[in-house]
Amino acid sequence: MSHHRAIAAVFAVHGAVAGSMATRIPWIQDQLHLSPAALGLGMLCPPIGAFVAMPMAGRLAHRFGGRAATRVLLALWCAGLALPALSPAPVWLYAALLLYGASAGMCDVVMNAQGVVLERRLGKPIISGLHGMWAVGSLAAGGLGTLAAHAGVDARLHLSVVSAALLALGGLAGRGLLRDDS
Repeated sequence: MSHHRAIAAVFAVHGAVAGSMATRIPWIQDQLHLSPAALGLGMLCPPIGAFVAMPMAGRLAHRFGGRAATRVLLALWCAGLALPALSPAPVWLYAALLLYGASAGMCDVVMNAQGVVLERRLGKPIISGLHGMWAVGSLAAGGLGTLAAHAGVDARLHLSVVSAALLALGGLAGRGLLRDDS
């Protein structure tokens, strides 16, 4: 797999995690009997997690390399997808959403850095196309999530299966990322 296709696939997987989660928020709200205010508090958790964790992404990439950081952080983002639906109580949901946001934000930083390095090496703009692939992943997963919700599929099952599939896809894509010594 070319470096360009690999990073595009990483962006698509990242978008698919976001698209999958978005479709299951109403299920989580119903399952935990969350009031609109309690759900609103939960929806603040991902950006708080991202805000706190994103500054660490650069340090992780510097210490372990951008390729390794992207692979590990994408895996954490995918693996954490089911945690909000598996939460037995609001406090666990909030913790899961903080981790969800932290891994999303850090992965976002390192995958964009991979894209910028590749863009410079190719000598042509690719970043907008990579973000387009994020939207494709989000749209595709959002569509599947909507169908699953409409069919009454339990979100714990749906998000666990999607998490496993995206972990596999992300792992394959990660193999084609730029090596730090190349």
